Amino acid sequence: MPEAKLKFDDREFFLGSGLVTIGRATDNSISFAGDSNVSRYHVEIELRGEEFCLIDLNSSNGTTVNGAPVEGEIYLADGDEILLGGSAALTLEYVKEGSAEAPATAVPAASGTETAAEETAPGDESPQAAETEAGGSSSKGLFLAAGGFLALSLVLGAGATAFYFLRDTSCNARAVIISPEPGDTISKPTEIEVEIENSECVSRVAFTVDGFEFASVTGSPYTVELNPADFADLADGFDHPLGIVLEDEKGVKFTTSPPVLLAFETRAVKRDDDVAKDQTTQPDEPQRPAKTGGPSLVEVHDLSRKLLAQFKGGDRYNISNRQLLQEVQRKTADYAQPGYSAKASQFKDVINVAFVREQNLDAPLGFFLAMSRSRFDPARQGTEEGLWRMSPEFVKANAYDGLCGGQTIADPKQDCAALAAGLYMKSMVLGAFEGDVLLAVAAFGKSPQEAGEWKATLPQNRTDLWNAIKTPAEREQLVRFLAAGIVAENPQRFGLANERPLSELYRIAM
Repeated sequence: MPEAKLKFDDREFFLGSGLVTIGRATDNSISFAGDSNVSRYHVEIELRGEEFCLIDLNSSNGTTVNGAPVEGEIYLADGDEILLGGSAALTLEYVKEGSAEAPATAVPAASGTETAAEETAPGDESPQAAETEAGGSSSKGLFLAAGGFLALSLVLGAGATAFYFLRDTSCNARAVIISPEPGDTISKPTEIEVEIENSECVSRVAFTVDGFEFASVTGSPYTVELNPADFADLADGFDHPLGIVLEDEKGVKFTTSPPVLLAFETRAVKRDDDVAKDQTTQPDEPQRPAKTGGPSLVEVHDLSRKLLAQFKGGDRYNISNRQLLQEVQRKTADYAQPGYSAKASQFKDVINVAFVREQNLDAPLGFFLAMSRSRFDPARQGTEEGLWRMSPEFVKANAYDGLCGGQTIADPKQDCAALAAGLYMKSMVLGAFEGDVLLAVAAFGKSPQEAGEWKATLPQNRTDLWNAIKTPAEREQLVRFLAAGIVAENPQRFGLANERPLSELYRIAM
């Protein structure tokens, strides 16, 4: 694997085998938080074969490499000068074979910029440019990095020898992982032991692997169990960072210690005679982890984040919780069924009129909500009917059919169903939840009054959705909305070669 680094503002960021995101948002691998010319998620860099590829994420002010505008993606070479939005400059440099340089400690960021360093495993060969098809899908690189090395808001960077969240907190607690130790292989349930100094100001301790939160505790003893069976996709031969994130009494998250690099082994250990038998019958066949066929958690996170970027304020949500992503990953199978785009196209006009023209809601909302609740099949199911599965009694009792002119939500054209659902969601999004689309989705089916009562039970800081929403029914609706959305926007990734993204049917109102 080639070893390379990005140099910028007297700092360095070492590239590894995983996805690196760069932008203005602070949950990027490299953040230019104070530069308004840089988009929130401006570009990605991923390793493809023996080359690094830069992908522009439809940034507002564009990206250039050596002065030439980037359209889509471009493969990078040693010494390339990258300019984001005309103001944020980075240089790619390859680390020469035999050099004393090695990925090391991240340099503390300034002016709100957060960075993390990645340690790349030394290879046996010098970096060479491999011929790679320029039109290759970025999901290929993501699959190669399956399960690991994505810089997220909780743990930034895999393999870093040290990294720090820079947050304004008065809490002076310090935490360190005592067990397991760096380099351990986790092959059975293992207790994580943490030692915390000055813990009086700590309200919560989160545990992460590859940046995905998988457990948390709110008091001493600060121990949880790490079960490799929960991380089957990480038995890939790579090291993965186990980290801890502290949260103070105001909800500010920070960490004070480097991650512990661990390997995961989830396959059963073979007896010596079994191994000998395998080597006799298949001497040249390397042992590989089983392929899952679906998107990795890294891809699910990336696709979900891009989905939420279509909604006003969608970039404020923290969706890096591993349990949330696992649930979304599992539910995608329910929606990866052919035929949805043809069904949706029959109703595109009524949905756009009802949700966008009449209620001024985000254009994707009506489509993704219908996908998650009915897969665009308006047939009655139990006591609910229409594309959004609403009860006629509920619609009538709350006067959501006021614009229907005598039609019902069961009408085959679904004009009334769309008008009723649009009016209802406006009362939820803009009324009960003050613009929070995902909370409105999670609470679908409640009256605005019931939604307000439920909202009062939630913590004030709700950016971490999975930890804010505890009730199973609301979690289920949130998970289904995200799962339906990422399938409907990325059908080819789910094996639906003849389907089209739903975004072709609506006008995106950003």
